[in-house]
Parts: sequence; C-alpha cells; structure tokens
Amino acid sequence: MGISDLHMHTCASWDCSAEMRDMCEQAVRLGLEAVAFTEHVELNPDDDHTYSTFDYHKAREIWEKVRDEFRGRLVVLFGAEVSYWPHLEAEIRRYLEERPFDLVIGSIHHAPVIDFWKPRNAETVRSDPDRAREALKSYFADTEKLASSGLFDVVGHFGVYERYMPGAWPEIWGDEELETLLTSAVQAIAQNSRLELNAQMLHKPGHLPAPRVEVLKLYREMGGARPVFGSDAHMVAKVGANLHLALEAIREAGFDRFAPWTGVIRKNGPSYKAAQRIDMG
Repeated sequence: MGISDLHMHTCASWDCSAEMRDMCEQAVRLGLEAVAFTEHVELNPDDDHTYSTFDYHKAREIWEKVRDEFRGRLVVLFGAEVSYWPHLEAEIRRYLEERPFDLVIGSIHHAPVIDFWKPRNAETVRSDPDRAREALKSYFADTEKLASSGLFDVVGHFGVYERYMPGAWPEIWGDEELETLLTSAVQAIAQNSRLELNAQMLHKPGHLPAPRVEVLKLYREMGGARPVFGSDAHMVAKVGANLHLALEAIREAGFDRFAPWTGVIRKNGPSYKAAQRIDMG
C-alpha cells in the first residue's frame, strides 16, 4: 500500500477555489495512491457565513466524473469534514445517514471564549491564562463528545488551536484538570475513531503537528489505530505537503506507517466495493 492524503478540499468547500481534477493531477505527479476530498459540511445555522454552503449532490456528480477519469492511476474518495457541535449531534447523525460518504472527518473548529483562528488573539491567550484554560477545557470536552458519538471515522487536526498560536497556550502536561480532560478525549478517540496527523503547518518554524507527538504517543499507548495522513490542502500546491515531516512525527510516536485508505473507508460508502476487490487482490 502506498501513501494516501485523506484530508483535502476543493471549490465544493466554502474556503477553497481549487478544482478537484487539478488536485488529482498533482497527487498523481507526487505518486500518491489515494486521496479523499473531505469537503466542509457546516450545519450550525448561527454561522451565516458557512451554514449549508456544501451541495452534496453537485459535489458527488463532480467526484464521480473525476473518479472515473483517474481510475487506474489514483483512488479518489468522496468524503466530508463535519464541524461538530454537541447540540447539533442528532442533526449531524441524520445528515450522514441520508448521504453516503467514503470517509467522514469530525473536527472541532471552535473553543468558546477565544477564537483561535485569529492570530491577534494570541496576546489574550498569553495575558489571560485563566481564559485560555476555559477555551482548552471546552475544546477537549467537545472533542471527547465528538469521538464518543460514533459518527466519525477520523478526528481531524486535534490540537488545531495551536495552528495560529504556537507556543502561546498554557502548559497542559502537569495541569491536573487540563491533562485529565485531554487524556479523556484521547481515550475516546482511541476507542471509537482514529486520529489524523494534520501536517498543514509542519513546514513553518515553531509549528507542531496536530496533534503533537506526545499526544500521538498517548493515543498509541491507549490502543489507538494507525493515524491517517492529512495535508488539509486547500490549493493544488499543498497536496501531500509535509508528508516526510509527518512520517517522522508518527514514527517518533511509535507508529510504523499511516493507515491505508482501504482500512478507513465506510462500508456504506460509494467506494467500498472497490476497496474489497483491492484487498482480495
């Protein structure tokens, strides 16, 4: 089995303008075996900017054409990255029951109290550690609920709050409350899902994989399955990005390799029969 990039976005996502075919051409040039287009699915009506922007049927139609065009050169999977909100769990469940995907990533994209997507808030994190701790507590608690829901094949970019604020957050290890919450979240992931190693920021000085190697080690010790690799690419040039650094990170954590795409996809997904044929030789 070769390497798969199982977290990528195209113009079917609200924050991307790349075409699926162009992303696939790049994946072929890089020698990847499979890719998964995990488009953003946002079901929170309080977010006017992103709510219900994903068109499942249109995206699936495009995917089917691209999948057929690249057959024999690249496995192209149809996935989703769903923003998880505890109060919307029932709605998320219904959405996924009605719409087949090959792979579904569940991600926390929020931590009430502090917006970790705005780098300018790093000063708040540094100057108000109590407020920062509240944000982390919310993030870990919601991640545990996400994993325990059983809705998701993969937990996306765990530790993403560090993406634009590396080195700013309170130390978790040694903080009894935060460490307990993080440990509970990781245990829920190990028991019910699997981690993604999100490599989007690994090429930048001072940035860490999401999750950190220490978290990957804890996850492995808890019996967690091999993580998947995700570039989180939103443009052609980022397909498969930082793979070599991601491999170093999981090997440091004790994993020999990333999970193959055939071991991750859903039985009710549109590509499952093809995966069975490959597994059987």
